[in-house]
Amino acid sequence: MAVGKDKFREDAKQVMEVLMTLQGSQLESDDPITSYMLQAWARLCKCLGQDFLPYMNVVMPPLLNSAQLKPDVTITSADTDEDIDDSDDDSIETITLGDKRIGIRTSVLEEKATACNMLCCYADELKEDFFPWIDQVAPTLVPLLKFYFHEEVRKAAVSAMLELLRSAKLAVEKGQAQGRDEPYVKQLSDYIIPALVEALHKEPEVEICATMLDSLNECVQLAGQLLEEGQVRSIVDELKHVITASTTRKRERAERTKAEDFDAEEGELLKEENEQEEEVFDQVGDCLGTLIKTFKASFLPLFDEISIYITAMLGKDKTPEDRRIAICIFDDVAEQCKEAALKYYDTYLPFLLEACNIWPQSRQPAE
Repeated sequence: MAVGKDKFREDAKQVMEVLMTLQGSQLESDDPITSYMLQAWARLCKCLGQDFLPYMNVVMPPLLNSAQLKPDVTITSADTDEDIDDSDDDSIETITLGDKRIGIRTSVLEEKATACNMLCCYADELKEDFFPWIDQVAPTLVPLLKFYFHEEVRKAAVSAMLELLRSAKLAVEKGQAQGRDEPYVKQLSDYIIPALVEALHKEPEVEICATMLDSLNECVQLAGQLLEEGQVRSIVDELKHVITASTTRKRERAERTKAEDFDAEEGELLKEENEQEEEVFDQVGDCLGTLIKTFKASFLPLFDEISIYITAMLGKDKTPEDRRIAICIFDDVAEQCKEAALKYYDTYLPFLLEACNIWPQSRQPAE
């Protein structure tokens, strides 16, 4: 990648042949070379762009195999004296979950995570030219949105959702979709978006929640009017849940600051966690903004349901960032829905006027 596409092209064929020979050799299942090789192929794709397409039929089968690896897990009771034998294997990590002791071979998970990341890279780099592999990749990655054994696998799956949907939409728009048309894009969005919403509901990590919301927002932008009313409602219901869960976590952290053993180190940790919550709220605002811009006044019945959650974010006990996000959401309603938004003015205008006078961070969107 350092020398660029033009200079590397002279050596590309030879490098590809070496990699193909290595790929065809019988490597051990936990050989770290496999992960390095997957990364090498992806870097070559990034360097060569469309010139890499002739090699995709060689690259994709083993890449999909790695992405589909099953976790190597051993489960015993935490109450027994029976230990998982990891003394001779650094690649086994042991965790206790409830009344179970779980041993996981991390080398398998790391290879799986690398493969998922590489699939995302290919879709991102090749755009519409990745279309021929969507039907194999989507059923591989969508279930991994809820792969709780490894965060990096989930993150890669989340990032790939947008790239797969974009690849399909571009291929259809450019006539490269092998005879398929807009109903295929709808079929794919009907598969991806509900899966993202369901995974978001169960996601235990706040950072990944924010990433899922970002991906959901981008997918909604791509799907646009293809979304059905029931799907939009499920998104709004999940946004309510996200706001409620985030507010509860922040309240619990505030309670922790009152503990006798609370110290500066824990204070820094809580600060970081609350910053992640602000990112979640920011993404919620973006999602609502996209829905408002897409459906305009027809979205207002659902906005009525979530409005109480938005006005709660304007409370004096909230952070300036929370208030800024809430004001931005109302700004989208006022701009996109015109006279249909007049019924909200009595509720929101007092907050906007107060923001102009008191809260510098909220002043610009309020104005």
